[in-house]
Amino acid sequence: MDRYDLVLGMAQTNYLGLAEHLLLMQAGHCHWSSLARAVNTPMSALRTVGGQEIYATFYYIEERFPDHALPNTFQLDDSLAFAVFLRGFKGIAVESETVFDRVARLEDWLATAPTRISTPDKMTFPYVRMATIFITPEGGNSRLKVASPAGVDFSGLPLLPNDENPYQMTRQAKETLDLGLLEGWTEDRDHASQDVIHAIDIDRDTNGAGIVYFANYVAFMNRAERETIDPMPPAPAAGPKAVRVIQQRRIAYFGNASTSDRIHTRVRVFRRETEAAKIAFRYEMRREEDGELICLSEAIKVLCAPPVRATAHGG
Repeated sequence: MDRYDLVLGMAQTNYLGLAEHLLLMQAGHCHWSSLARAVNTPMSALRTVGGQEIYATFYYIEERFPDHALPNTFQLDDSLAFAVFLRGFKGIAVESETVFDRVARLEDWLATAPTRISTPDKMTFPYVRMATIFITPEGGNSRLKVASPAGVDFSGLPLLPNDENPYQMTRQAKETLDLGLLEGWTEDRDHASQDVIHAIDIDRDTNGAGIVYFANYVAFMNRAERETIDPMPPAPAAGPKAVRVIQQRRIAYFGNASTSDRIHTRVRVFRRETEAAKIAFRYEMRREEDGELICLSEAIKVLCAPPVRATAHGG
């Protein structure tokens, strides 16, 4: 287990508090840092046998937040601790499981020297699961090929059993367009499911490897969600609409997009009678170049009162 401490600043927050896509950037950084430490090799130094660059790219992410610790409950200057646990699969895939919270809430749990995150722990603390696979670009960012790093020893990583590896589940989801999070929810067909188009901004949307950064896909989704469900501003007499705060999300990544391409996101809205204070979404993201599905996500969000310092709604 690796521990990382963080005092929340402007770099991790937006108008609601802890921002989801910025949290994923932080969790991804912890994932990569722990992996580099485990294999005693900087991620930037990974190469194929033939000398091609290799990246650990995410193919599955899962988030879960308990009611008392939604992202908007974390605010500027909060001191957080992250506990990261890694497992590996055949030197090709690596999974991290992370719980985090305010240091004061997580300290007692950390003192038990846990070696795994139990199911009760996942329900008690904010939880992020991330799975990466090693790839090398083949013909540009939109053509990524699975590749194993040469000369790297993964034997120190605990084993990720094949039946717990989310890879097969993500492959199936590409065919079914279903990640299993919205069972029991009913689609609200009153909202049009038109594509929301995002042109890749090469300065803002890419990472140091020159590919579209995995965490920014969440920002693309939230923008498409706003344009789908909030086509008109609220009437002045009605006051501001409730903001939507993430409680659960699953993301499957199937590819990437060229930095000169555009991404088309289609959002479907779901509701459940027993969950009047929540709303759910499914997002299908395709690159314009060839119409290929590159990302699928499902999310359940809690409807919360807007912060008094901001009137923006959505996301």
